[in-house]
Amino acid sequence: MEEESCNGRDDMVIDGHELVQQQVNTIPKGFNLDHLKVYYDGKHPGCDPSYFGRREFSFTLENDIYLRFQSFNSATELEHAIREKCPFKINIGPVYSVDPAKGHAYAQGGDNVFTPMERELIFDIDMSDYDDVRYCCSGADVCLDCWPLMTVAIKVMDRALRDDFGFDHILWVYSGRRGVHCWVCDRRARRLTNEQRAAVADYFRVYKVGSENNAKKVSLTSAVLHPFLADKIFEDVLKKLSSPTPTHGLIWRFGRVCVPIDPDRCEDFDPTAVQALSEEEIESSYNAKLQPAKNSLTW
Repeated sequence: MEEESCNGRDDMVIDGHELVQQQVNTIPKGFNLDHLKVYYDGKHPGCDPSYFGRREFSFTLENDIYLRFQSFNSATELEHAIREKCPFKINIGPVYSVDPAKGHAYAQGGDNVFTPMERELIFDIDMSDYDDVRYCCSGADVCLDCWPLMTVAIKVMDRALRDDFGFDHILWVYSGRRGVHCWVCDRRARRLTNEQRAAVADYFRVYKVGSENNAKKVSLTSAVLHPFLADKIFEDVLKKLSSPTPTHGLIWRFGRVCVPIDPDRCEDFDPTAVQALSEEEIESSYNAKLQPAKNSLTW
């Protein structure tokens, strides 16, 4: 301690290592605290405010009227449009370089300004692809006897996507009808090219040789339980897929709403227990909304 005082420094010795305390002026000359407040209030690059507005949505209305290149500045605007147009189906497309609603005008310039920038990596697994190995149902029909095939597909793909490809942000969704959708939302996944997406999908593909696999259904091997992926849906950045939220109009066509599935507990998921809206419920809800308007017209 005596020697340390003679050095004229505020040195400290901790476990034989010298820790030098230096007083440093952390506030630079000309610093303005008000400018920092403005920066943190919305000027910092925390997120791109135009991102949501560059996302394409499409609506399928009654009589198969198809509206493409719909875009909205906020979730509130999107919700308002859904309530106003009441689409039977909602699809989510890629994020473009510019507002998709103005894409036609940009495309006329010929400078390739209007182009897709990113898109979630999406897999579509349909139960109908397992018709060769299930006996209980066929086509779009599903039951608790064949649904374990979907459970195995989720388990296999979720583990591979996380462990082999290093993805973290993965959303599994019951499609509301005959299968499941997988949305890989990592930034790295969203920026994959079509060729890279095809390579990822090819990693999961199982090639069956000959017709013995179709004939000997009774011999279910691990290869048969490997997930069957719907062709092309994972390869195209421009491909749109039904909204993974339970708010879209698929309930009108398919009867059940889309709900998320926890991959760690997917063996407990029961597709037959998913909420479905009957015609009576829909008509009752519609009449309830009309009643205030009818009351306002009474004299």
